[in-house]
Amino acid sequence: MIDRIEIKNFATIEHLSFDLGAGFNVITGETGAGKSVLITAVSTVLGDRADTALVRTGADRAFIQIAGTKAGEDVIISREIMAGGKSISKLNGEMVTLGQIRNFCSDWIDIHGQYDNQQILDPDNHILITDSFHSEVIAPELEKLRFCYDEYKSAQKDYEDLLKAEADAARQQDYYKFEYKYIQDLGLYAGEDDELQDRLAMMKNSSKIFQSVRSSYDLLQGSGYDGGPSLLDDLGRVASDLSDIGGFSDQISSMASRAYDAYYSLDDIASGLRDLLSSLNFSEQDMDEVSSRLAVIEDAKRKYRKTVEEILEFRDEIRSRLEMMQNFEGEKKRLSDTAHKKYAALEAQAEHVSELRHIISARLESAIVKELVDLEFANSEFKIDISRTDEIGPLGFDKVEFLISTNPGDPLMPLTKIASGGEISRIMLAFKHIIGETDRVETMIFDEIDTGISGHTALVVGKKLSEISGHRQIISVTHLPQIAAYGDDNYLISKSVDSKKSYTNIGHLDEESKVRMIAALFSGSSDSENALQAARDLISSTKK
Repeated sequence: MIDRIEIKNFATIEHLSFDLGAGFNVITGETGAGKSVLITAVSTVLGDRADTALVRTGADRAFIQIAGTKAGEDVIISREIMAGGKSISKLNGEMVTLGQIRNFCSDWIDIHGQYDNQQILDPDNHILITDSFHSEVIAPELEKLRFCYDEYKSAQKDYEDLLKAEADAARQQDYYKFEYKYIQDLGLYAGEDDELQDRLAMMKNSSKIFQSVRSSYDLLQGSGYDGGPSLLDDLGRVASDLSDIGGFSDQISSMASRAYDAYYSLDDIASGLRDLLSSLNFSEQDMDEVSSRLAVIEDAKRKYRKTVEEILEFRDEIRSRLEMMQNFEGEKKRLSDTAHKKYAALEAQAEHVSELRHIISARLESAIVKELVDLEFANSEFKIDISRTDEIGPLGFDKVEFLISTNPGDPLMPLTKIASGGEISRIMLAFKHIIGETDRVETMIFDEIDTGISGHTALVVGKKLSEISGHRQIISVTHLPQIAAYGDDNYLISKSVDSKKSYTNIGHLDEESKVRMIAALFSGSSDSENALQAARDLISSTKK
């Protein structure tokens, strides 16, 4: 519950702090005194969007803090809103995100405003309200249902994507076949263009290359230009002579070994030069063939704007697509079977959720009827109608709608067509009470729940709020004396104005001040003896 609220520099509030009781707290005040500002401040610290326009004029920041207990543990939540646009939220002194604040407060404090009355009039919300009753029973099954739904939708998308791919493929099949044959007939291999470029360069410079290769070979292997021994002959003799005396010195032995290594390396080079000499015999036809082949390859590279390696990858990709086209029927059957299995699982889980929802709705319906009797709907009927939709969604296939008849003999009709504003407030209060008993919310805040009601009905609502406060903290902002009379702790919001600014204040009322406040709500004056007596009588009646 909330023990203390402190607000600084928020709209008309310069500084306000007050303690709350554990039972029924009633806040009253004249129109414009700042009741809505107080609720807005509390909503903001609990995670609502921060409006920087509410930072008090002349201040650089607003500060809101609530202190209390949750499940017996001390809690302090604060929100600092900078005039420049930033805000900082803290939970027990540590900075947290608004999402974390909202999640923490979702089962701690519930704020009910006039907007909630509109929620209950929207049939789309009726299934959510129903499922929130004993949610610990249906919530895990709804989680399974959503998983089955997501699985089915994913499988269905895979199947539909394949159908689309098949249609696209049918239109492109001739193109793929033509391109595949064209590339295949080219007979390309990776690096072919580079290899041909090198070969063509050699052909164009074959005379120079031949002379250099022949000269190098003769030096290594031939008899030399002066008829003497070749370089290899001399190196072989050096290696042999050093080897003969290698036994006398490790150093000489090492040099002999290295000389042999050099000999064999040069001998390999000589062999390579000999083979190269035999291949350097090019004709004009050879050169034309290489040039023509290079022209074909360059045309293909320009056509596809790819390298040879990328063209070959494209060919392989086309082949894969053509193979997939041939296997569409098998793949369609596999994906269709998967989608059917997923749908069967979804349908089975939806049936299970629907069965639970019917059980829960029957219990909720019975509980609401009892509450409505307490709230002066003695001759009314209430029914939770559940019908089946054509499609299964993330919540199943149930369509839930609340029906009511407020007069004997009248048929059951949707809430939107029957209930008045005052009736809606009482119906919403019935739901808050019943569903609140099944959740862990420790504090309920009601902002102007008295809209559209007065007289005896207001007394009934006040009594119901007082009953609810027997097992959770209630904070109610009201302008009705019948509700205020039931308050365990009453507070009066007032506003003063000086020459420059407005100031909102709040004060806790003692018994006599409570009487005067209620008298003022009756007659507009706290000095009328008749109004004062009526206030005392009203307060006395609430204690019986």
